[in-house]
Amino acid sequence: MEIYFSAQYEHPSGAKVSFQSDWIHDNQALLFLADFEKTGRFSDIVIHDDLDQQWNIKEFKKLMSRTSGSAKNITIYFDAAFSKTDQTAGLGWTLEYKKDEESFIEKNNKQLGQITSNNEAEYAALYYAIDHAIKVADGHQQIIHCYGDALTVVNQMSGEWPCYDQVLSNWADKIDSLINKHGMSGEYHHIGRNQNKTAHKLASQAFNNRDIKSLNRNEKDD
Repeated sequence: MEIYFSAQYEHPSGAKVSFQSDWIHDNQALLFLADFEKTGRFSDIVIHDDLDQQWNIKEFKKLMSRTSGSAKNITIYFDAAFSKTDQTAGLGWTLEYKKDEESFIEKNNKQLGQITSNNEAEYAALYYAIDHAIKVADGHQQIIHCYGDALTVVNQMSGEWPCYDQVLSNWADKIDSLINKHGMSGEYHHIGRNQNKTAHKLASQAFNNRDIKSLNRNEKDD
């Protein structure tokens, strides 16, 4: 979760000025709040997040305590493999997130039948990835960043392109409903296939009946 502060700052002379900070990660917020309170020169402090929610100091500290140990800053990579002959799809996705300052990566896949097109398979992969992400978030509301190489899916979900196919529209509605039900938001980003190799491999493994479920510490941040 990204947050920023708004407040009133009072100079020792008595002059006051409105203050608004840059965006920062929520794990830095308590450090700044402690310093603001220590100076005694900040008042009317409000914390705003990237979902347009806001809290006073007491409410925000309670939120941070309640969500300690929850998965935060969740990022999804998704992909699909599809066979038109037997209408079978392999779905693959990874989740990257932080828990108490440790970084983790989960790898998952799933085989699904009665799929009619490659784009539907990609939508299904995104749906199951987001469903997984919401379970991992465990009630911590946030923006889920989703990356895939399916340009149609990404541009339709982000509102860049209209969707006239009823099957795809139904999947898009299911995804929006799932996210909104849990008070979250999704952001969708297109990437090249070479940036999506892990999700692609997971999708291929699912297509070939290889079930993958793994959770590991993510060493990329080290």
